[in-house]
Amino acid sequence: MPSGNGVRRPGRASVAATTARFVAARLASRLRRRSAPVSPTAFRAAIEATLERVGDAVAGCDWRTVGPTADGWVDSQVTLTAGEAVTLLATGRLTLSRLLDVAFGPTVGLWYRVGDGPIAKVVGDSDTFRCERGGTLWLSTKPPGEFLDRTGAFDPAEGRSGIGGGFTVAIVRWSDAETGLTAAAAADARWFGPARRRLAAPVDPPAGWHYLWRLGPGEIYREQATADGPALCCHSAGDVGILQFPVDEPLTDETVLSWSWCVERLPSRLPEHTQPTHDYLSIAVEFDNGLDLTYMWSAALPVDTVFRCPLPWWKERETHWVVRTGHDELGRWVDDRRTVRDDYARAIGGPLPERIVAVWLIANTVFGREVGECRYRRIALEQGAQRVAIGA
Repeated sequence: MPSGNGVRRPGRASVAATTARFVAARLASRLRRRSAPVSPTAFRAAIEATLERVGDAVAGCDWRTVGPTADGWVDSQVTLTAGEAVTLLATGRLTLSRLLDVAFGPTVGLWYRVGDGPIAKVVGDSDTFRCERGGTLWLSTKPPGEFLDRTGAFDPAEGRSGIGGGFTVAIVRWSDAETGLTAAAAADARWFGPARRRLAAPVDPPAGWHYLWRLGPGEIYREQATADGPALCCHSAGDVGILQFPVDEPLTDETVLSWSWCVERLPSRLPEHTQPTHDYLSIAVEFDNGLDLTYMWSAALPVDTVFRCPLPWWKERETHWVVRTGHDELGRWVDDRRTVRDDYARAIGGPLPERIVAVWLIANTVFGREVGECRYRRIALEQGAQRVAIGA
């Protein structure tokens, strides 16, 4: 319903109706064939058969099963040395709701750290990394947003009850990673091909951008040359990622966020203001008070709908504003401009922040496990005649 300042706030009836539609759609989908993870038995047989053909390039392979635990981290009992190359391959799912068929795979929920080093997340279900330090390899499963800090401590306010499933993980240590992965990829492109490619040619974020540590790195965003200049492309399938560009700009009455975007595919068919339907694409600004305001393209919510993020942890920090809706303009470049200070006052209220500290690009396709695709260009923060380009 519209509020006094001209924005719409979804009511409880809207949330209940959308959730009911999602439940009905998921129950219907169970009558159709859906993809499932490779079974642990078939997975292990495939990996071990391939490694037998690789030879001395393999230093060892250990197997672990990792699921939700009370303390969050599992000691793999595998000791790694500084400089050693390791490939983690995994199959399985973490299930948040069997009824709603809400689950995610390793690319969203399998994390690791070496010793007491910083946490990291696998990219895809087969990922290779080089140890910057020696120590024991620790593994963890988590829904996005649960970490308290970069050391891997868990937020005590976010319980882990009700989460089921887990991952079967192969920990492959290489004596010669390049030779071993080349041979393994030739024998089994399904599992080792992506791992080899990620070691040889990782998909790094565009210059100046980085992934939010809380959700981990990914391959969602990449730069692309077009006839009208560079564009930042987003492709997310059953994944989640936030790309951040740090800035330090004052928030004034003149502050404008401007951008051009071409959305090819929206990841949700339903309104995105409930937890199970919260798959979306957006651009956001982060403020010096720790809050952020995102401008999203909705599948069904009316323009100028404003709502708090429905997800745990994020609901205290993130507010969404629908600036475009529906499918009529998909596949076309469109331009948008927002007066940020005025939008903050109308959407969030309270004391106004003083500065903008980052611009974000957000893609969430975890819940429906569908695909979201869009491109961005000409992102800028403007202060009157002054224009600060964001990225390329």
